Amino acid sequence: MKKNLTSIEVPADRSVKNGPMHVIWPRSIPFWMAVFYLIIFIIRPWEQLFPWLQTIRLEKIYGIFMIIVAILWGNKYALANRQTFVVVLFFLSIIISAVFAVNPSIAWDSVYFYMTIVAFYFVISMVIRSPHDLFFFVIFYILTMAAYLTKSQWEFFVHGQHRYDMGVYRLIGIESTFGGPNSLAMSIVVSLPMLVFLWVSRKKITSDWPQLWKRLFTPFLLLYFMLATSSIVLTNSRSGMLGIVFFVVLTVLSGKGFFRKVVYTLSGAIVLSILWQVMPYEHKGRFQTIFDPESGPKSAHVSAEGRIEGFKAGMAMCHKFPLTGVGVGNFIEYRASHVDGVSLEAHNLAGELLGQTGLVGGIVFSLVLVVIIINRLKVSAIARRYPANETLVMLSGLTRASWQALVLLLFEGFFGHNLLRYNWLWLAAFTSLALQFAKDMASKEVLTDVHC
Repeated sequence: MKKNLTSIEVPADRSVKNGPMHVIWPRSIPFWMAVFYLIIFIIRPWEQLFPWLQTIRLEKIYGIFMIIVAILWGNKYALANRQTFVVVLFFLSIIISAVFAVNPSIAWDSVYFYMTIVAFYFVISMVIRSPHDLFFFVIFYILTMAAYLTKSQWEFFVHGQHRYDMGVYRLIGIESTFGGPNSLAMSIVVSLPMLVFLWVSRKKITSDWPQLWKRLFTPFLLLYFMLATSSIVLTNSRSGMLGIVFFVVLTVLSGKGFFRKVVYTLSGAIVLSILWQVMPYEHKGRFQTIFDPESGPKSAHVSAEGRIEGFKAGMAMCHKFPLTGVGVGNFIEYRASHVDGVSLEAHNLAGELLGQTGLVGGIVFSLVLVVIIINRLKVSAIARRYPANETLVMLSGLTRASWQALVLLLFEGFFGHNLLRYNWLWLAAFTSLALQFAKDMASKEVLTDVHC
């Protein structure tokens, strides 16, 4: 009989000799293919680490194969929901903006790039078949970010790889797409809610793990927190520094009950105080320019003013082309030729979104965010009905982390152009899957109550 690709058998004696490995590791080849794609998508080894990989088109070849496997053995019914519908609508708005772009020839690279992100949203939705898979996917996301930051800091301290601007040395990533100082800081800030989720749920997640893995998980989470905070400081990104402060505020507000809020407040204050004390003087000066532009170099003030001008440029484009904007990928060219003569991006989400995709893109993108929030609220409501179900509680915690990451993305959108980042759709997939699993578990709880 032909074996199902998503259900690989584990020898019975393996679990006896080596612990419950069949419980720990998802037994799905499509799932592990998606995990490997997550790794290469974040690290993007063909851009800096191994440029020769560009000649063989590793991402494209592997991505096509992964999609085929997901279609053949994945759960296609998982795509039948509101979240997928609005994601497809937004992708269509991107295509429409490219078709009616001022210069369509330079729009299609952005369309193709976003198509790969949408395709991976489909893959995630199809290959993650259980809450266990979903939690493991989040673990590998943080694990990949940890490897990324470790290599970035190694290059910074050992090989002197950095960017020097605004009068300071700045940490950069090990790839080019999201490796700029501000973009790298944004990637780190957005990952922090997932780290908190794993920290809060660590005992439940590792309850069936062998002792060695269980003992290593907590130090790993602490190590990532140190990597993340130190990397944000090293990027000298003011938006990243503000982002981590805002993250602490969100974490404090998420505490349930007065005692927990007090504990979170004190913990957050201690963390921020320690960070401020260990932060080098030049990094403190960089942060102070947020509130006192005169305290730093003139370039810092110009950078802040540039974001305001970028927003105005985006609004001018939307006023000229209200429905579809100037087209994705056209912002710099149109701005330089027809707005203010500046060859720069908007450096803010609103200007980028409305300037490039118009009101159509703006409305549909807002729907994507609204559905994510609705999914989070529904999962939370289900979990409150069954507080004894630990998995439902964890799913609710994951959607809370996704909501916080969404808020952080919007906050970072005041300082950077992050419209086409992968994080939006990964969060959409996480909350959509969490709702699907929560509904399934709630229906089983109801059946159990009826039978009792």
